[in-house]
Amino acid sequence: MENADVSTQKKPFGQNALLAAVILAAVIGFAIMSYLTYIHYAEKQSFCDISEEVSCDVVTTSIYSEIFGVPISLLGLGYFASVLFLVLAKRKQQNIFPALFLLTLFVLIPSLYFSMMEYFVIKAICVLCESSKIMMLIIAAASFFMARGVTKIGLNSIMPVLIAGLVAAGVTYFAQTATVAQVDYSDLVQCMNEKGVVYYKSVKCNSCKRQEMLLGEAYKKLNSVECHPEGLNPQPELCLSKQIEKTPTFILEQGGQEITRLEGLQKIKNLAEFAGCPFEK
Repeated sequence: MENADVSTQKKPFGQNALLAAVILAAVIGFAIMSYLTYIHYAEKQSFCDISEEVSCDVVTTSIYSEIFGVPISLLGLGYFASVLFLVLAKRKQQNIFPALFLLTLFVLIPSLYFSMMEYFVIKAICVLCESSKIMMLIIAAASFFMARGVTKIGLNSIMPVLIAGLVAAGVTYFAQTATVAQVDYSDLVQCMNEKGVVYYKSVKCNSCKRQEMLLGEAYKKLNSVECHPEGLNPQPELCLSKQIEKTPTFILEQGGQEITRLEGLQKIKNLAEFAGCPFEK
């Protein structure tokens, strides 16, 4: 009888410990993603910019830090917020834990794809990004053990989620690598230079990297000004005097006077129209 009482006390304690682990991991993950989203939009240097190989900044300013213009960190923020909502608002409903496990399993697959990009393509590790994946693994493990007490999670339910995760990773890859110039835009860049267009950029700007991929190798010939102090040949004072508030910014100048400007990532057609240059698709 005494053994039975002990067993009944241990089960709630174990479930409470797992629930606490999910909440703690979600809070930490939410904080990490909030910080990464902030430095992405603010173009600030992160505290984990340790070296070329260990740098959150290198990763968060790469083309692999966004999908369809949305920062990956913002998507992660949504995931961790969803986890917190489920466990805090619906924790009395035991059926949320199988759903929480499958959701986390689905999100983990594209996240592992991002890790592969870090290791093999960007060749830099984002400590905070990888820490968030550890939080996701904790949530997956804890929700799996809690779900086992509610229902059986077999291959029939796991396989569709795995396939969906792989499809999401594939779509992400093609979306991130599609912004590559298919033609030579040297003539367009030469025309823009002759018209007086100046390209104001930042080494920390992800949109600048995408803009340069759209222009291809021709972008290197474009009249440009580096606004970030850590960039090559920086001119932050000039950028301040030109009131550059975001990058990329294209300014049409004549005789040192600004005529008009474009801010943000631009289509090639828009750049040609802005400069008054001929454009052929």
